[in-house]
Amino acid sequence: MRSLALLASLSTIGCVKGAIPAPASARIEVPDEMSVNWDIEYNGYHDKIGVVAFAHLYVYDSETDYPLEHIEVEVLSHSNGVYIIPGQAVQLVSYPEAAVDPTDQAAIEDACTDGSGNFRSDPEWCAWYYDTGNGQYYQLSGQYISTSSNYAPNYFVGKTDNRGLLKVFLYVDSLPATGDGGSDGSGNISFSTVEVSADIGVDRGSFTIGTIGG
Repeated sequence: MRSLALLASLSTIGCVKGAIPAPASARIEVPDEMSVNWDIEYNGYHDKIGVVAFAHLYVYDSETDYPLEHIEVEVLSHSNGVYIIPGQAVQLVSYPEAAVDPTDQAAIEDACTDGSGNFRSDPEWCAWYYDTGNGQYYQLSGQYISTSSNYAPNYFVGKTDNRGLLKVFLYVDSLPATGDGGSDGSGNISFSTVEVSADIGVDRGSFTIGTIGG
């Protein structure tokens, strides 16, 4: 697994153009929980190893059961290891044939870091994410990539579409861990869940992100 590289400041934080406050009868539905494949080897902060996931948040009118569009939704991750990525920043891309094997982490690090071990975004595919689960590749648009800071946004404001949905992309970089992995990796490590909340002013929902089987 690879990360989407480092994130720059998000212009989407704050008020969203065209968004409206939710009426008193509005309600929000969120996933019950989300699970990711995880290992202690993935668990370093800003290590360029992580998982991208997404959640659909649904806002509707409790009196009519109709979806509500253009409703402003505030989303907050309650962990500095789980970031919120604006949907417009994530693009599905085709991996170039000239790139190294996306599962070969050592080759990727050699190609995508300078002599001091600092990440560089040239070649362009160094900033792409390979999803080992479905074999797809994702890219962050240039305005969200930074090579000078470990920016980890945990707050996002968006608005629902004409179906009452807001799709939120989440990057899991690190989960709270307890236990001892042992020098040979044979020890026991357990990971705690992380809460993500969504608020429309008149209603609020939250869900957790944890590990598969955890």
